[in-house]
Amino acid sequence: MHGIKAIIHGNGAESSVEFSLEEAISQYHGKPWAELSEAEQDAALRDYALSLFQRQSGVSDNLHVELKDGTFSRMHPGDV
Repeated sequence: MHGIKAIIHGNGAESSVEFSLEEAISQYHGKPWAELSEAEQDAALRDYALSLFQRQSGVSDNLHVELKDGTFSRMHPGDV
């Protein structure tokens, strides 16, 4: 499972949300994920991160998303 951490910048604050790539793909409603260009996949991940952040915080104006590997991306079989 590939984890993604999205750092959300805006309105003088910084926050983050984490989710799995599989979660984001399952919530994507459009053409098949494999048919999307890398830029389209990136945009879809950023949109999903913003939707999670907006649902948690209620803030939606002037936000910028930076995508990184999530913390559970670095887990090894013996970690759990």
